[in-house]
Amino acid sequence: MTSLSAFDSRLTDVAGVSIVSSSSVYGGESELPLLAVENAQGKALIALQGAHLVSFVPAGGGDLLWLSPKVVFTEGKAIRGGIPLCLPWFGGHPGGKPAHGFARISNWQIAGAEVLDDDSSSVTLVLTPNALSQALWGDDFRATLIVTVGRVLTLDLRFEHRGAKPVSFSQAFHTYFAVSDVTQAKIDGLDGTTFINTVGGANTRNPQTGTLQLADPTDRVYVSVPAVQTIATPARTIRIDSDTRSAVVWNPWAESAAKMADIGDAWREYVCLERGDVFDNAVELAPGATYRVAMTLSLA
Repeated sequence: MTSLSAFDSRLTDVAGVSIVSSSSVYGGESELPLLAVENAQGKALIALQGAHLVSFVPAGGGDLLWLSPKVVFTEGKAIRGGIPLCLPWFGGHPGGKPAHGFARISNWQIAGAEVLDDDSSSVTLVLTPNALSQALWGDDFRATLIVTVGRVLTLDLRFEHRGAKPVSFSQAFHTYFAVSDVTQAKIDGLDGTTFINTVGGANTRNPQTGTLQLADPTDRVYVSVPAVQTIATPARTIRIDSDTRSAVVWNPWAESAAKMADIGDAWREYVCLERGDVFDNAVELAPGATYRVAMTLSLA
């Protein structure tokens, strides 16, 4: 792991922004560098591997994100929980490449950090071709994630395709939301849309009617969704705003979770409501084209 002091020297003039090790926050024998951002409005932790949000706590509230109590911070291994960035493909790859692309297990670089006029904080992370991307993708690109931490959390993602030929591209903010009991969480903002039920490889299309409340294993890809969804629990309501067109709702439930070493009996504590452009909403990027989307999380 790159020494923490190497990052600290780039951040000395930015109040509330620093680098800490994952082991100092979460324990464990292995560690990754985390970018800590804190101001009077909220605080966040971002793993430089994957530009992965692992925590967002608005002032006066609890963490909006779920991180597995069995999480392992290891170089090259995806982090369970928070907001993994899935790109340049989502889910399994027809060519047998790793699920959800290479961005979530690549090391991103700090390109800048600043305190904004409203006293929120902004950090910019950049990913360019590396050995992994060259092996799995091959094309030239530049990915930029601007994270703004305040009373709300905003992720602004840009992916510039610098290759010579058009490419198929999918992306998702694979967000794990913390809930006290997933069976009590009520999801609104999907009424009237169509979802693809992928549980057990069914891949059947169904209409969504009214509020969604999970009662069994769920893996649904909603296409062409409205900009706003909410997750209501007895304790709070979380609002998700995004200009992406897809939403994925996922929880493996007890039997499948028991087979996942980093979930196990913690499956009740989260629900994934992911925003992105996947399946029907995947895009084709022409040479020189830039894909740009954003997502904002807040307490309603």
